[in-house]
Parts: sequence; structure tokens; C-alpha cells
Amino acid sequence: MEVLNETDWKIDEDWVKKIVEFVLEREGEEGEVSIAFVGKEKMRELNEKFRGKDYPTDVLTFPYGDEMLGEIIVCPDVVEEDSKEYGLSFEKELLITLVHAALHLCGYDHERDSSRAEEMFKKQDEYVKELEGIL
Repeated sequence: MEVLNETDWKIDEDWVKKIVEFVLEREGEEGEVSIAFVGKEKMRELNEKFRGKDYPTDVLTFPYGDEMLGEIIVCPDVVEEDSKEYGLSFEKELLITLVHAALHLCGYDHERDSSRAEEMFKKQDEYVKELEGIL
């Protein structure tokens, strides 16, 4: 698992890896994952290019499958904004974001397949609680 930080944020790469690895292990998934932390402008560009939405988002996930399971791209600035909006610490919001992204790599898609949305968010809540107890 590779973590690339293109921001000024201090990101604990081991902590990030533990979260994603935990979810993948629980879901029985294996493969390489690339995780990148980018600024708002880069995230806006990526969100426009891949989703047609002209604003930065907190996370984009690109599942590939096979040996290269996929990519996770996170914008810490947006994660921070979300944490303030939801009254959570930055760390808790980042934890939720990473669990959510890892579940996307495992095949969950709440946007295109609403039938699995409830299951995805239930697992997300479960994994976040478990991880809070061990991180």
C-alpha cells in the first residue's frame, strides 16, 4: 500500500494504512491500493473530470480489481470542513472517509446501486466503531 501526500497536512501514513487494511481484510479483499492526499484545486479538477462536478469533494475512489485493487484520493481541506460541519474531530472525519473509500474498493456503491447503500453505511458505522477502539 502506497500513501502519497501532496499537501502541507501532517498525515500519519501508518494510521491511514491500518484503516484501509482493516476494512479490506474484513471484506476479504486483497490487492494493491494507492492513497493520495491532494489540495482543493487538484480535487476540484479530478471531481470535474471524473464526476462532472465542479467543486472539490472529500474523497474519490477508483476501484480497479485484480492485483491493483484501486486508488483513493482524499482532500484533507474538505475533510476538515466536513468535520466542522458535523461537529467531529478532523481525525474522526478522516477515519470515516477512509473506511467509506475502502468499502467502495470492496465493491460497495451507494450512488449507482442504492440497494446496497444501507448495507454499506451499516458496515461503515460498524468498522468505524471497531477502529476507534483499536487505533
